[in-house]
Order: sequence, then structure tokens, then C-alpha cells
Amino acid sequence: MHEGENEIVVSVWDPTDTGEQPRGKQVLQPGGIFYTPITGIWQTVWLEPVPLTRISHLQLCPDLDASLLRLKIKIAGERGDQCSLTGKAYIDGAQIACAAGDAESELTISIPRDKLRPWSPDDPFLYDLHLILRSGEQIEDRVESYFGMRKLTLQRDSGGRPRLMLNDKELFQLGPLDQGYWPDGLYTAPTDEALRFDIETIKKLGFNMCRKHVKIEPARWYYWCDKLGVLVWQDMPNGAAKSPAGKLQFEQELQRLVINLQNHPSLVMWVVFNEGWGQHETSRYVKAVQSWDPSGRWINNASGWSDAGEGDVIDIHDYPGPPKTLPPSEKRAIVLGEFGGLGLPVPNHLWQQEKNWGYRELQNPRQFAENYLALLHQLRPLRDAGLCAAVYTQLTDVEGEVNGLMTYDRDVLKLDADQASKTATSVIAQ
Repeated sequence: MHEGENEIVVSVWDPTDTGEQPRGKQVLQPGGIFYTPITGIWQTVWLEPVPLTRISHLQLCPDLDASLLRLKIKIAGERGDQCSLTGKAYIDGAQIACAAGDAESELTISIPRDKLRPWSPDDPFLYDLHLILRSGEQIEDRVESYFGMRKLTLQRDSGGRPRLMLNDKELFQLGPLDQGYWPDGLYTAPTDEALRFDIETIKKLGFNMCRKHVKIEPARWYYWCDKLGVLVWQDMPNGAAKSPAGKLQFEQELQRLVINLQNHPSLVMWVVFNEGWGQHETSRYVKAVQSWDPSGRWINNASGWSDAGEGDVIDIHDYPGPPKTLPPSEKRAIVLGEFGGLGLPVPNHLWQQEKNWGYRELQNPRQFAENYLALLHQLRPLRDAGLCAAVYTQLTDVEGEVNGLMTYDRDVLKLDADQASKTATSVIAQ
């Protein structure tokens, strides 16, 4: 770049649903469960100066059993093979651990046992991380980040049923489907405070997880999940990949999704496909995701409809549900990836005045609350029978789809938060 003013021109072309690329639920003719498309760039874009020799990527893998953080970095620049790396872990500004080594090899930071606090929704504890890249005595680059120590496994309970385990403890996961749409920005939230508000509402309603539905959020959304303690199931946005070029683009974007988000402790499950939308070569993608993310996250090969027998879970959808019985499973955990969909239009808080809908249409807040709480109560016997998680559709209304727990503008919560939280907590509790 030249000194003084510089101009950057970015050209964007988006064919929306006339192309094969991953796009989520955006269509040129919105209606029903498909919505208004965005135009142009909707995520954060920034420009910053960087050193010639620099840290270009981090991969953080917590090892809770060994009380270690395993760290790999990628270096850009000419002197990368001559560099050393120092990593330091902090709590409240006080250094608790330090490690140094060759920048091209794995760095292992040992957390003292008396300083080990496993990350969980009840205790979303984060350590600060400082990295220094040196060439001899010269500091080439510095990076500041954070990490959480947590462990994800699939184990059998005393009855032999597969269970999703967080830090070696069974944790029933309950939360909303979240599509991340906003009436004034579509895919773009108005402020960082707005992103935090949605996560705080999830917690206020007694949930401990959220399924991010066929959309990838800005990094700040995942930060608030890390900070406030919400488990995240991350969907890969669907497309319509049929040609070799379309399939290649899907794979490239799936890999970028995994690499860009894999350091967030809140993110616990990758969802490769949703309901057979654009589904192809499922087994190959599951194996690819496992190779891209060595941290042991759960993989959901397909949420609903078209299970390929791969990954860690069998994911069923049932509206309004929940189902009366569960499918048999000896090796994979059973989850209810979507249920609910209770619709309640709230006057003066609607995207459109006509053609509002839900999977079950209700007339007033009392009916809405009674039906919602009844659905949650029905999860308890299913949990005892082997159900490991449930995702309620959905956190907010989206355009004409009025089955949210909140209105689209986030102004109205459709039921009493304390009552909802008490019921959700009773389902989650051991």
C-alpha cells in the first residue's frame, strides 16, 4: 500500500438460489421457511498492518485429562523456520503457565491442577492466552487470545445407552434453533449488544445450548457464547451443489468454517447437512471434518430426514413433537434436532400483516405458554429412555414465521421467563 489515502474496491456477486453455492435459507422469492436474501457483504470486514513474519493461524486443543493446552500455529513470512514461540496462560492478569518451543512444532502449555477450571455452561471459565513469536532476540509478532478447558466424549450410561458427555458428566442439552435474522439488517445484527442480548435471552429461558441454523455468525456471536456459557451446534449452510465446481465450493467453505471456528470452547457439534438440503457425499465430509478438527467435537452428519449412519448422533425432527418413541441406537447418541414451532403472532410486532404462520397456530399468550411448557415436560421421559438433546424451534420470529419465543424485533418475550427457565431446568437436571 502507498502512504496517504488508499482506496479498496470489493466486488460482490451473489446469485442467491439461482446458484449452487452455500446460502442457507435465502431465496429471491421469499416465503414460508425461506427468507429475504442479503445483498453485498454482511459480515465484519477489516484491514490491518501485519509484520512480514507473523502468526497467521492458531489451533488450540484442550486436553482436560492431562491439564494441557496443545497449540499449533501457522507462520507466514520468510523467516518462519527460524522462529521460536512462547505461550503464556493468565487468570485475571496473573500468569499461571508458560511454555516455549520451536514455532513449527506443537507447543504444550501445562495448566497447574489447582488452576484447572473446566469450561461448562454453569461455569464458562476462560483463560487469557498471550503468544510471542521471536526470531533470535527480535520479536516478530504478538497475539492475544483466550481458551477454555473442556472435554467432549460419547459414553454409555448405566443402562448401556449412548450419551453425550461434557467433562465426563452427562449433560442433557436443551436450547433453541437460532437463525440469526434481524428485521433491520437481515443477516447483520445492529450492534454487538444485540448479539449479546440474544445469548443472554437463551440463558434467561433456562437453556444451555443453541443450534445455529444454516448460517455462520461473526466471531463476536461465538465470543458471547464462550463468555456467557452456551453450547453451540453449528450448521454448515446448505446450497445446491450438483456440479463438480459446486461440490468443490461446498467443501472449501465447509473447511473454512471448521478452521475459523474450531478454537471456540462453546462450539461442541458440527452439523454437516440439514434435512437432506443439498446433501451429497455425506460419509466423505464427515471424515474430512474429523481430520480438520482433531479436538474431538461431535459430528452430526445430517440433522433430520436423511441419516447416512455416520458421525456421533442420530438426529430426528418432529413437529410439533416430541415423538412418542425413539429410534434404536447402539453406538450413536439420539438427539431431537427440531421440534416445537408453536406460532403466536403479536400485533404491532410483525414483519408482515398477513400470511403469518407457525407449525401449530395459537391464539393468545396463555395458550402459547401452556403448549410450550407441555412440550418441554414431554422431554423428560424421552430423556430417561435415551434422548440426549432437544432443539426447540425457535428463538425468534423470522419474517412471516411467527413460531419464535421472541418477536422478530426482540421487543416481546412471548412467555414468562422465570416459568420457562424453571421448566427447562427441570428437564436438564440429573
